[in-house]
Amino acid sequence: MRRTTTAAGVLVTAVLTFGTTGTANAATDRDCPDFASQAAAQAAFDAVPGDPERLDADNDGIACEDQAYASTGSTQVTARPAGAVAAGDGSAGEDGGALPFVLGGAALAAAGGAAVAARRSARSSA
Repeated sequence: MRRTTTAAGVLVTAVLTFGTTGTANAATDRDCPDFASQAAAQAAFDAVPGDPERLDADNDGIACEDQAYASTGSTQVTARPAGAVAAGDGSAGEDGGALPFVLGGAALAAAGGAAVAARRSARSSA
């Protein structure tokens, strides 16, 4: 019984942990709308061989050529910004927030509780 409970706790923890491992790589995959200009997309395309971000759909060496970017006539801000800036926590975007950490903590607590219960059960039956 003790090994079964411990194994089940480890299995639940592993499943919850492996379910959130892909979130770090999701932030590095950019698409054409993620760039401010075609020149910025081309620079990113030229920086990494093999086009892992799929910026060149027709494989002609020109990144995001079909994307409609805003006019690049002026790089100056025309209106003075007002108010505060949302600084954030440094994460790249929508990765589920704190939910993966809460679930991981709950899984670890459940595994620890199962281990303690199994140990107490083994002591009382011995």
